Amino acid sequence: MKNRRAGLLLVLVATAFASLPALRAEDVPPPPPPGGERRERMRENGDRMAEALGLNEDQKAKIKAINQEERAELDALRAKAGDAKDGFKTQAQEIRKKYMEKRQAIMTPEQRAKADEMRSRMEKRRERMEKGEGHPDKPGA
Repeated sequence: MKNRRAGLLLVLVATAFASLPALRAEDVPPPPPPGGERRERMRENGDRMAEALGLNEDQKAKIKAINQEERAELDALRAKAGDAKDGFKTQAQEIRKKYMEKRQAIMTPEQRAKADEMRSRMEKRRERMEKGEGHPDKPGA
């Protein structure tokens, strides 16, 4: 009788484990890419900004190329800086400024003005968040 119960229990446990989808390799989702969530959010914000500015396909392609150049230059700076961060922030700001000017050269005057306005609103929102005033779009937060 004990052997029968033990055998039945063993079959039940084995069946339970076999039916768990998380234990099967084909059901496990691949890990997200490094920095994936932040990078995806940045991409979505860029898409929204391009839509709000009314960028045409040519402008979008040129700005995408500029963004890739900027990312490569910043990555190279990070690699070169290593653990020594003195001067990194200043150099990174110079790089960002250079590429911002390149992006703005692609835009029409109206698009530049609207981009400046959007950037100003974003800065004000960031300052409020840093002061601990909560989310600006959610009263009482």
